[in-house]
Amino acid sequence: MCTRSRLSIALSLLASLVAAPSMLAAEGFVLHAFERRELTDVYFSEGAGAGDIDGDGDVDIVYGPYWFAGPSFTERHEIWPAKPQPRERYADSFFSWVDDVDGDGDRDVFSVGFPGTPAWVYENPGREGLDRPWTKHQVFDKVSNESPHWIDIAGDAAPELVCTREGYFGYASIDRARPFAPWTFRAISEKIAPAPFGHGLGVGDVNGDGRLDVIHANGWLEQPLEASSAELWRLHEVAFTDSYGGAEMHAYDVDGDGDNDVITSLAAHDFGLAWYEQKRVGDAITFELHRIAGDRPAQSRYGLVFSEPHSVNLADIDGDGLADIVTGKTYWSHHEKSPLWNAGAVVYWFRLVRTAAGVDWVPYRADGDAGIGRQVGVFDVDGDGLPDIVTGGMKGANVLLHRTRAVGEPEWRAAQPKPFEGTDRRADRGAAAQIDDATGRVPGAIEGETLKVLRVGAGKVTTQAMSGFRKGRWSGGEQLFWSGATPRARLELGFEVAADGEYEVSAAFTTARDYAIVNLLLDDTALGLPLDLYDYPDVGTSGELAFGARRLAAGEHRLTVEITGANESAVKAFLVGLDYLRVVPRK
Repeated sequence: MCTRSRLSIALSLLASLVAAPSMLAAEGFVLHAFERRELTDVYFSEGAGAGDIDGDGDVDIVYGPYWFAGPSFTERHEIWPAKPQPRERYADSFFSWVDDVDGDGDRDVFSVGFPGTPAWVYENPGREGLDRPWTKHQVFDKVSNESPHWIDIAGDAAPELVCTREGYFGYASIDRARPFAPWTFRAISEKIAPAPFGHGLGVGDVNGDGRLDVIHANGWLEQPLEASSAELWRLHEVAFTDSYGGAEMHAYDVDGDGDNDVITSLAAHDFGLAWYEQKRVGDAITFELHRIAGDRPAQSRYGLVFSEPHSVNLADIDGDGLADIVTGKTYWSHHEKSPLWNAGAVVYWFRLVRTAAGVDWVPYRADGDAGIGRQVGVFDVDGDGLPDIVTGGMKGANVLLHRTRAVGEPEWRAAQPKPFEGTDRRADRGAAAQIDDATGRVPGAIEGETLKVLRVGAGKVTTQAMSGFRKGRWSGGEQLFWSGATPRARLELGFEVAADGEYEVSAAFTTARDYAIVNLLLDDTALGLPLDLYDYPDVGTSGELAFGARRLAAGEHRLTVEITGANESAVKAFLVGLDYLRVVPRK
């Protein structure tokens, strides 16, 4: 079965521009761009692989049930009966690797599906049978973790599947005499891994002993001297995330000091890309976080913000001998639940630069509409010596073909990303609440949960206990919680003052990744500018925000909270939490 796919070209000289230092002497300044070729816009898989399927010497691309014949990729052939996958849920194919699993000289397709489901090898039928469905072999029963690796970790010159299974880190090995028989899982840890999901998994030599270790979001497992021994690998606990973990993790000497650092995304469905610098004092190894990109511009040297970095690859894109990062937005990875879920489906590469002042990661946009899935691949698919990027996900499948162009120095410099000059200061944050340790309350505060609810325009208002959140303290340990509302909805709350006079008005709110931007009105008069209650990654507080003095008559007054929207980085749940209101007579 062959069909002609659509060709879509996206040359972005603003996106992927950089001088390759290794090429400067011979060619001057070089711009790197990527030409997007769409293979299909139908969702079949969360990942894509590449390799020579038909033995003609050209690299082919595998995306779910199809392989696309190189070098044009205009013809596609079925591996198994193709069925479009539901974008409202998830595909039954997540990862694909092209490898000769059975050793017969033809490259098979090794496929891993939704976390917790089996792994399959699709046996290459040979060149004469490639237009028929391939024989399918289940080789492993439960592949968990959302970033498995296909790599020789045991040092036996054959790849293993590194993953988790029922809460254990480990790897599945092939019996080369019976490659399609069930593979054997070797657990290397206690039962410490999330199941069946889990974010963040890598393979690399962390301690420099020449053996590959397993890295995960909460530490690394040191491979023993004898990989074949039955002993568990030594666990080193390290927080390689400030959230819950990201994607593929890599051990690489980022700063050139001779030891391997760790490169990872921080939260697969949210924000964050970082490298952890390895530091040693004697035999003790520690790691220091260096953030490359986060949830707001000030967390990136270049002001870059994008969400859902659910796959991370390393490759020398510009040919300078240093590994660069390739990642992007896993478009719709949690559908509308993720922040910036409907922002551009971007793909970036970050050029590693070492200078006397330290390490820099310079971001270049390879594409703005391809996006990535759970597996972003880097291969030279057209044989020109330049690494190309292969992506698959809810946007379908695309190959980003790498192109270079020699230019003069002025054009090159004009195309470089510029450092961000803004600030991370927030005008809508105040000083920490002065909570009395004896009472657990702010003196003179009207607790939010005690305010009289006069009118709820949408959603519902409840009292929420806040003792389980540790980033901040809440007066009285509770808050007024408004949920289920939408922009333009209003909540009207009543309170009383005892006498006419001047009153200092202040309040404290809750901040979190799914909280709204609100206007506050006191008796229909605005209390300053809108408040952005978004924060990431933890639930915290705004601190006490001072709104100045207001003349109030004795009796009942009305505080109105109006939802105006949400931060572009926020999950659009439009939540509001009011800790307390203070209306204190002015001295």
